[in-house]
Amino acid sequence: MEMMRQIRDSLLYIDNHLEEPITVSSIADAAGYSEYHFSRCFKQEMQMSVMEYVKKRRLIKASEAVLNGERIIDAAFRFGWKTHSGFTKSFKNEFGFYPALLKAMMMQIDDLGGSAMSHIFLKNTDIHSTKEQLLERLKEEMISINIDIDEEELQYVYLLACHVYEREKRYSGDEYVTHPLNIAIILAEMSADKDTIYAGMFCDAVQKTSVTIEQLKKELPASTAAIVERLAVSTYDLDSISLGDEVLLVKLAERLHNMRTLEFMAEERRKIKAKETLSEIIPIAKKIGNLKLINELYDISLNYLCKA
Repeated sequence: MEMMRQIRDSLLYIDNHLEEPITVSSIADAAGYSEYHFSRCFKQEMQMSVMEYVKKRRLIKASEAVLNGERIIDAAFRFGWKTHSGFTKSFKNEFGFYPALLKAMMMQIDDLGGSAMSHIFLKNTDIHSTKEQLLERLKEEMISINIDIDEEELQYVYLLACHVYEREKRYSGDEYVTHPLNIAIILAEMSADKDTIYAGMFCDAVQKTSVTIEQLKKELPASTAAIVERLAVSTYDLDSISLGDEVLLVKLAERLHNMRTLEFMAEERRKIKAKETLSEIIPIAKKIGNLKLINELYDISLNYLCKA
């Protein structure tokens, strides 16, 4: 257990030194272990070597820098590559396209909308999107994964969610229903089935509102209500949630959207959530193997802990 904590502390150390020369030895020293022992434990925990992880984080941060207007060559040098060609090769091997395309992606996003980091993370939505905008985005995502949408049914479930959450607000001041709608969108991008997506729209309805499971059972499709009922009583328990469980998908989507909106929480609360995500949630996320989800949870958590 102590080693696992040290490994997670080492992730923060790595992020704080990405622009500096960094070696396995220096990371192991900071963790207080021999290089061999630390390397072996790190690979067992992270499913990649220490320096593979360092390279991945540098490529992610270089991508962000380029999308924020930095020249590719400057970003490459800043994050440890000695040549443009070396950086381009590493980038292509990791993401499947050349970094020069990031500029084209940014132009397309400016014109058509979308997510700049969609080659690394799950697609995002504008933080203050309205419920109507989110419904349209949800339809697009469901169509993209070949779900045969029943417009009348989807509209009914959407309006029910709006009614259930109508008195609630988020820390951001937005209507609370925008949170479960974002969760449904994330679930669609994770290729969840229709009932799981619908259940995402009621992810915490029983906890947050006065609605009861019995009331939802009367209103929702039976297979959706069954998932919502399990959501009301489940926790992030590795031993009790099976790999293919719909509840696991909804819980992870819920955590991701909460992490995306941490800026509206108090600073100490952000730090607690970031540590909890690294220690408890990401190990669960690894069960489903969605690398974009895992990458984003790591990135948000480490960014907030680096600021702490």
